[in-house]
Amino acid sequence: MLTGAYRGVIRRQFAISNMMRRPGSQFNKYLRVGRSISNSRLGLSQEQQQLQQLQLQKNQRIQKWVLSLLGFGALSFYVWYVYWPHNTFPKSVASILRKGLWEESDKENFNYGKAIKYYIEAIEEANKKGLDPLSDEYTGIELKIAEMYEKLAMYDEANTLYNELLYRYYEALSEPGKVPVDKRPDMVRRDLRVLIKSLETNKDLVIGKRNLLAHLLLAQEEILTRSQELKKFFEKRQERIKLASQGKVLEDKVFKPVVNTDNIKLNDEGYMILDLQKNSSAWEPFKEEYFTARDLYTAYCLSSKDLSAALSCKMTTVEWMVMADMPPGQILLSQANLGSLLYLQSEKYEADIYNINEKIKTDKQLENDKPVISALRTLNKSRDTCLKMATECYDSVVQFAKKNNKLRFKASEQLDPSASQAIALSTYGLGVLNLHSGALAKAERLLKDSVGMAKEIDFFELIKEADGELEKVYKAKQKITQENN
Repeated sequence: MLTGAYRGVIRRQFAISNMMRRPGSQFNKYLRVGRSISNSRLGLSQEQQQLQQLQLQKNQRIQKWVLSLLGFGALSFYVWYVYWPHNTFPKSVASILRKGLWEESDKENFNYGKAIKYYIEAIEEANKKGLDPLSDEYTGIELKIAEMYEKLAMYDEANTLYNELLYRYYEALSEPGKVPVDKRPDMVRRDLRVLIKSLETNKDLVIGKRNLLAHLLLAQEEILTRSQELKKFFEKRQERIKLASQGKVLEDKVFKPVVNTDNIKLNDEGYMILDLQKNSSAWEPFKEEYFTARDLYTAYCLSSKDLSAALSCKMTTVEWMVMADMPPGQILLSQANLGSLLYLQSEKYEADIYNINEKIKTDKQLENDKPVISALRTLNKSRDTCLKMATECYDSVVQFAKKNNKLRFKASEQLDPSASQAIALSTYGLGVLNLHSGALAKAERLLKDSVGMAKEIDFFELIKEADGELEKVYKAKQKITQENN
């Protein structure tokens, strides 16, 4: 229920999109996550197989959109070696670096091959001078070498260098007393920046997911040590996270959408603003990188077909974004994305229900089998709960927009387009959910609304998808008319 139109979303770029476009990247093959049912084993008719294939394609499309919009991305984060002028290098190292910078400039026709030789020479000189391998200066040179590797299409070499740097940061931050307390937050930020950057050249889904988890836990531990209030909050939610990670859906009575006037503040002119009364110091200065990495982890979970983990991570992320006082538009978009993940989870349960029912058709004894009956009851309840929660996610965004007219797609007035995208996506999502439940008139109205909104913000992919869903509405209405006649 999401689209790949992330142009300008949250004023940052999306790192995963670069991985998808990377020549030779294996990341694309992990996008096709969805319903997997053996047609030959179930003995399905050709018509049933076609219907399933259409549904599979739909799910694949949805998951691709989720991957496109989940991560915030932060490519602008990664060029922190531009702060070299503010750092102090030994003269001999600085002299070599200047030669490298000259070679990679347009003056020398971007001679990256020669530039990288100078940067490697600079690292060797830095070692001789005893530069701290964790310092901005030393790691900045290494990042420059990695950048040259990428420009020379030597992605494996670049990725190896990123991973070496990540390992060094991880070891230093994990060892008590190794990094002074006042230096730890900045090092966590640098660690997360390198982590996110490394995913551009990563070809191994397992390694990427493992690195994300390890370094996110490290950052989370840093947050908890700086705020006892947050620590208590996190501890109360461990059981919920555990249940979600096991594929168990939260009770809908426990779930509450975060988009409301308590969490999203507006000024006197009706524009969304940060809640300055919140204390988000425990998340600083790395909260942007932290939430970028969390959403990339969600995307990796989706790519590895671990939907329950993706959903668990996203539900927690939305709550934490409020606590960290992230920009309101990002919170709206994040909740809209959560609605789509919940819808995906309901589709997975639907597939499991279908699979069991098909087995029952071929083996009537299963109709009275208690484990089978119990499994169906649980799956039906879980599916319905996910659909209800998805509806609440979308509806809270739409209702919030209705109550605050300034959010009604004044795209030229809004600095953050993510709010407009969130409302369009949520309106579209509600339309699809109503189509799913057979409420055709309401589905038609919502889908038409989403098309109008999408046109105002040049959300072209959403227009295409909404038009496709409207065609389904028209066909369903036509079929009902024919049956009544």
